[in-house]
Amino acid sequence: MSTARPADPAALAFRGLGWTLLMLGGLAGIAMPAVVTTGLWTAASRAFARGGDDAMVQRLLSATKFGPRIRRRLNRPAPRRIGGVCEA
Repeated sequence: MSTARPADPAALAFRGLGWTLLMLGGLAGIAMPAVVTTGLWTAASRAFARGGDDAMVQRLLSATKFGPRIRRRLNRPAPRRIGGVCEA
């Protein structure tokens, strides 16, 4: 069984972003409500998924307190965007 992760530059960038968001969520959890932490960790799990790191996504989803919250946010449909470009 191979546990190799993609090593292309985009995958590495997404995994780096995932780790950054994960750490920011941990730091935000000290002083901010759980909604902020959950949002950051949901974004981190999306970044890990885009980077091909499914093991890290599963690890985040299996967390006792935040796992179900992250899973609910991941299953939400993306917000609709009206128009393609913001005009002033």
